[in-house]
Amino acid sequence: MTRDLDTALLRALAAVARHGSINRAAAELGHSQPALSLQLRKLEQHCGQTLLLRSTRGVNLTAAGRALLPFAERIVSLAEQMLPAEAAIAAAPCRVGLIEDVVSRHLPQVLADFSRTHTQLGLEVRVEPGRELSAAYRAGELDLLIANPRLCGLEEQPLWSLSCALPWLAAGGAWPDGAELPLVLFTAPCSWRNAMLQALELAGQRYRVVFESSSLLAVQAALEAGLGVGALLPDAAGDKLRPLPSGRLPDLPAVPLALYRRTERAENRGLELLSRLFFRELSRLAA
Repeated sequence: MTRDLDTALLRALAAVARHGSINRAAAELGHSQPALSLQLRKLEQHCGQTLLLRSTRGVNLTAAGRALLPFAERIVSLAEQMLPAEAAIAAAPCRVGLIEDVVSRHLPQVLADFSRTHTQLGLEVRVEPGRELSAAYRAGELDLLIANPRLCGLEEQPLWSLSCALPWLAAGGAWPDGAELPLVLFTAPCSWRNAMLQALELAGQRYRVVFESSSLLAVQAALEAGLGVGALLPDAAGDKLRPLPSGRLPDLPAVPLALYRRTERAENRGLELLSRLFFRELSRLAA
């Protein structure tokens, strides 16, 4: 017997994951809180698993919920791609600001999925340090911004936020020789750099800086070349870069990322889709 799954149930899960709150997710979807809760219970019954952990502090996904989320976002996106794009929004391009950390591995898939639905809609993407992007956002030069909420200086509530793990990486995952740990760092000022140095000093680990750059590509290249040890988001790990053995170095604090969207363009379907596509991609890095 075939058990077809209503995409509305998947859309409900994705909205709750973005907001961490059933009430805020219900407001976004235009549902009442009881109606959305019923949809979530139906989805859990359909899957035969608990997908959400509810508490007074909000709602979090279980391991089963996190595993389902990328598929839910993908299915919802594909369903919306079947609908004709709105011709009226073609005159207003989406102006997006991104910090470099989220560009290299995540932007291609977001752009591919977005372009299938909004072929006539222009995109203007700026990649700069978070503080510069925040100034542009406050000046009305950006419609959507992804940045570190602790550093960007924006007082408004983000549309969504999440925390990404920050693992120690090295070429082949090999522990370097020598008494001093060779470090590959981002140029100051950088919150990742500060976290790495503070953790090593508190742990009493001797180190020396062998390479530093303001460029993500340059830092990654230095790590892949085996110059030393550094820390990047989990998706940087692959055939060349691998995590160091657990316990060799102190754990680093998670990196917060948040998406801000201008309220005056809240009804723009293009920006709404971009917001969800970025959440789908970045939620895979959640700590």
